[in-house]
Amino acid sequence: MNKLSIQRFFVYILLICLLFIPNVLLACTSFIIQEDNQILLAKNLDWEIDNGFILVNKKGILKTAYTNNPQKLTWISKFGSVTFNQFGKEFPLGGMNEKGLVIEELNSWGETPDYENKYQMNEFQWTQYCLDNFANVEELIKSIDNIVIAPLFINLHYLISDSYGNTAIVEFYNGRRYLYNGENLPYPILTNNHYENSLKYLSNFKGFGGNMEVRSENTSNERFVKVASMLKIGKTKDTSEEFAFNILDYVSQKDTQWSIIYNISNKSIQFKTLQNKTIKTIDLVNIDFSCNTPISFYEVNNGNDFKELEPVDNEKLLMDVFSKYEYHNLGNVNKKEFLNLIDYGNSIICQ
Repeated sequence: MNKLSIQRFFVYILLICLLFIPNVLLACTSFIIQEDNQILLAKNLDWEIDNGFILVNKKGILKTAYTNNPQKLTWISKFGSVTFNQFGKEFPLGGMNEKGLVIEELNSWGETPDYENKYQMNEFQWTQYCLDNFANVEELIKSIDNIVIAPLFINLHYLISDSYGNTAIVEFYNGRRYLYNGENLPYPILTNNHYENSLKYLSNFKGFGGNMEVRSENTSNERFVKVASMLKIGKTKDTSEEFAFNILDYVSQKDTQWSIIYNISNKSIQFKTLQNKTIKTIDLVNIDFSCNTPISFYEVNNGNDFKELEPVDNEKLLMDVFSKYEYHNLGNVNKKEFLNLIDYGNSIICQ
């Protein structure tokens, strides 16, 4: 076998390995666009459960971390936020705070760092904690190692941006934390493979160092390549938000439940769902985040406006999600844990 054949053989083996990493079991796509003086973070939520609330989270509320660890972190929320929640109040999948910090989670896998003798928080409350406490990516990065995530449902990784255009990806696997920002974040895109793995796969395609054409498959790495290719081509006559929705549609799947665009520059959120294709808009500048008004929510699929959140609403959401979680056999978290999430979320109130 000559040198060229050996090189081709190892490239072939690499592609096979990348293709068969367990990405078909997990889904979601997120990316950032910065153009036309706008900063957008876009996200597709892809999995079986469609229930959810859009919640207004108030500032000035005392909170204690939801954990069995006797060493519990306590804080008072500095900033209000709007979040998309499936696992109840205080446990968002993603959202934006009033300062323009945006965090979105995507399923990942791997061993998280050892959390012995450190403050602990589950994978969803970590998102709320960051939105409560940090105005930008720089502040978040400085504090990232003070808390260890102890996953309750599944290991996640996160795409983050702010009103200054700073971006970051945070991942936890191999027993350590990985951070990408600045020069080591060349493409602000995240699917379900580890970011380093996605970059290696992308380098095999035309325009990114290789000779392969964009493939029609919709696995995690293929969606990463599709988004990178569309961002490289750039929008034509569409607005940035229309372009972002076009990309989300391009990588959508049968189980794409929500498509969300956070316009960080003007503090607004646009979204549509599988049940309701009408694009709706929420303006954070018009929301009162103080405790002078009740905590409010918006039903993500069928809501028309915000209404006051009652404890029974939070309970109904979590019980509906639990029934689907159990029906689709999505994990090992039992009903008692869901009931505990209900009690915790309902206990966090303005005082």
